[in-house]
Order: sequence, then structure tokens, then C-alpha cells
Amino acid sequence: MKLSAIIGLLAAAPAALAVWPIPQTFEQGSSNTQAHWINIQTHGATSGIVNRAIERYRTIINNEKFLAPVDYNRGVLATSGTFGGLTVSVESTNEQLTLDTDESYTLDVPVTGQATLKAKTPFGAVRGLETFSQLVSANGATKAIVNTPVHIEDAPKFVHRGLLFDTARNFYSLASIFRTLDAMAYNKMNVLHWHIVDAQSWPVESKTYPELQKNGAYGPDMTYSYNDVQRVIAYARDRGIR
Repeated sequence: MKLSAIIGLLAAAPAALAVWPIPQTFEQGSSNTQAHWINIQTHGATSGIVNRAIERYRTIINNEKFLAPVDYNRGVLATSGTFGGLTVSVESTNEQLTLDTDESYTLDVPVTGQATLKAKTPFGAVRGLETFSQLVSANGATKAIVNTPVHIEDAPKFVHRGLLFDTARNFYSLASIFRTLDAMAYNKMNVLHWHIVDAQSWPVESKTYPELQKNGAYGPDMTYSYNDVQRVIAYARDRGIR
């Protein structure tokens, strides 16, 4: 009974709930746009973070065949337009990431033709690409963007959206940390508090006091090298997480 009620509420929910977190402004039409292949390109100045994000999301969107659980039996949608690619433009190529970084963006997807994503910083572009990826769903042998035209204006409500990750008490592999960072990016979080050492263990390499890791880690296979930490920082930064 409760499950039926929940499914009913989800079915009646606005399409804006397909995007998470819910954008501050979400306007949509009543058409559906067919997308055979998602092509994303930049216009004007760009940065390494934007270029890597484009490559990442191009791969995610084109390789995944996502359909929301509430739409599992919707069948193939009739479409009246064709997607012509997404153009990303940023006003600044400054890749400094702080609590004051502007993460706002504007996304427009027409019924037919070129979609545009405009942001003030590379990190706004990263958030907009995540939103765009959530608009695309499987539609038979191709993909579709529903309820076009779509206009979204968004910016974080809170400047600090963080997660504490404690590897001092419970060791996690690098793969698990990267997976967690991916999940944070999908939810547009921006701060990872990595509680890496404590009284329980010292898994991280210290170039000044190497004995700390040698004697303080849970085991020789439960450690993080200096290079591992650099990789985590770079991986997080590419996803707008500091």
C-alpha cells in the first residue's frame, strides 16, 4: 500500500524532479527531442577542467541507457525535434576553486537544433553538464530529451555542500574514494573532508616521518602514497570538489 502511494506520487511529480538537485529555475515545453548522438563542444575560451568534463560527460551520456524507475514502462516516445549538439561557453577560465567560486550556469535546450550551456566559471560549466546529462534518457534504440524546450537557470543554494570521509578508522581503496567523488559530483557537492589519520591508524605517507605510515597503518596494503593523495586531489578538483 505504501509502495503504491510512493509510486503514485513519483508519477505525478513535476519533470523538474528529474534533475537533482532541483534547479532554481526550470522551464519546459511539451515536445520531445530525439538525440542519436550527444556531441558537446566549446565556444570561445576554455580550460582543462571544462575540456575533461566534456569528454567525461560525452562518454557517460552516450554509453549509458538510463531510464528513471518511474518511467520503466513508458515505451518509445514520439519526438518532434532533433538534438543538434551542446555548445559550452565560460566567461572566465580561472580554475581556482574556493567557497566564493561562482558555480552558476544557464542551460537552454530547444526542440530542434543547438543547445547552449553558459557559465561564468569552469565549475559552473561542470554543474551544468551534470544537469544536462540528467535530462537525457533512453528512448528505444536512441535517446530523447523530454519536455523541450528546456530553460534552466541554477546556482547552489549553499556554498558549502560537503561530505566527511573517514579513512583513519575504516580504510577505503582509491577506487572507492574515486567512486565516492563521482557520486558527490552527480549530486553537485563541492567539499570533501578527508579524515585521513587519527589515533586508530596513519595510512598516509609522510616524507618527514616515514615511520608513521610504516608502523601506524592497518597493514602494508592499506596505505596512501604521496602520489595517491595528489591523484585524489586532482580527481576531485576536476569534478568541482575541493
